[in-house]
Amino acid sequence: MNEGMGISVNKKEKPNIVLITTDTQRCDTLRCMGSPFAISPHLDRLASEGVLFTNAHTASPVCSPARSSLMTGLHAPIHGCIENGIDRKSGHLTFPDLLQEQGYVNIMVGKTHFGEHPASFDIVREIKGEKSAASVDDSYAKFINSYGLPRSSAGPRSMPDHLHMDAFLINATIEEIEACRQAENGPFFAFCSLLSPHSPLDPPGHWATLFDSTPLPPIDYKPGDVENLPLHTRRLLGFIGNEAELEASLNTPEALQAMEHKRRLYYGMTAFIDAQIGRLLEYLDQTGLRENTLILFTSDHGTQLFDHGFDDKHNYLDATWRIPFIMSMPGTLPCGKVCDFATWTDIAATILAAGGTYSRYVQGFDLFTPLIQGLDSPRRCAVGTLYKSAAVATQRWKLEYYFEEQTGMMYDRLNDPSERSNLYNDPQYDSVKQELLVALLTWRADLSDLQLMEESQQVGGPVAQRIKPYSLAKSGWEVERRLGAKAEAIDLLFEV
Repeated sequence: MNEGMGISVNKKEKPNIVLITTDTQRCDTLRCMGSPFAISPHLDRLASEGVLFTNAHTASPVCSPARSSLMTGLHAPIHGCIENGIDRKSGHLTFPDLLQEQGYVNIMVGKTHFGEHPASFDIVREIKGEKSAASVDDSYAKFINSYGLPRSSAGPRSMPDHLHMDAFLINATIEEIEACRQAENGPFFAFCSLLSPHSPLDPPGHWATLFDSTPLPPIDYKPGDVENLPLHTRRLLGFIGNEAELEASLNTPEALQAMEHKRRLYYGMTAFIDAQIGRLLEYLDQTGLRENTLILFTSDHGTQLFDHGFDDKHNYLDATWRIPFIMSMPGTLPCGKVCDFATWTDIAATILAAGGTYSRYVQGFDLFTPLIQGLDSPRRCAVGTLYKSAAVATQRWKLEYYFEEQTGMMYDRLNDPSERSNLYNDPQYDSVKQELLVALLTWRADLSDLQLMEESQQVGGPVAQRIKPYSLAKSGWEVERRLGAKAEAIDLLFEV
């Protein structure tokens, strides 16, 4: 398998590409991911007509770092956005840049939150700020204000579905694709970036009460969960010094009622999103675009939704780090196939391969080429970073390491899916911990900015000249492949 190179596609044969992302969507919002209570018929259908990744993970479990990794195909330590509020470095190629060189019309609709916009987006209909923003002047504000309604949202709204921000974004995406189709421009890449189910949870109309009578599994919380979070996590979440107070606040009848209400709104919100995505899929079907359009659906990260005692991200727990990920192109990709690992750095490589091009800088795998060849995903583990930490998840194990604290967390993913028993300091598991730690730290040390290396190695002495051909022969996915091989070996060495 040619892991590094995109397949050769003539311009006439190049597929259209539609990337649909949500914000803060857990895996248990999809019936196709095994959730018995989820309402997700359209995304379930997409999975049945495509490839479902059951062990997909975001590159960083927080918004801006993940979205910067999406655009560049680079891990956060390389693009520089290691947490929200920190800008990514300028100058890195993004995958729309390379698609434009292949003749693609690039369409951006919705939330960006990845820093500076690539100039290679031909059409941008951006949402500026979150759903709660009141004084923002964007296309949705103009639209909703024309109905005498405020842009700012704080909770459920008694409005028709089509007035909701996410419905507006689906409509805008359809409008821009249709304009491209009518003008016979293309192929096109359309990025539809929805803002829900990120708070505020504002499902319209009946969607706000859709789950009122649906039995939900109990919140996965035990006393002491907040106190047992890593110091790094508590620092990011602002919990240091008030852990006991937070724990106590979780156990009042009022708090339990509020948490249950929020959970039901959350799942109602994801069901509404599914219905909106269904409209986009129906449009692609009715216009005949679907047969030559690669569709990808995913989310930037999940959220705890009070599992382990808090409602936020900024952590490597499964509810946050693991994400939905579906690819579909019937007639080209297999239908109903289930794969294992994928990460958000793979998306850039995959889209570029579908578009007939390639970037050696990208630190992710092309998933498109192996899948059309009947093979599985080349990724063998998940790996990611968050602020001053890194984590790896294999089939069996998860290891988190916090650089400043020089300590970590380790879980047996098969026998402890709720991640209750931290094995990091358990002598019985010291051997597997050491193997995982060496693999993770080697991966982190091995990450390189290949674009910077190429651009800076223009002159130099004899050593620079000797190393230049070696550096220019490297590809970003190689460090991922080495880690994957080590992860598989660790799982075999310490299998049950």
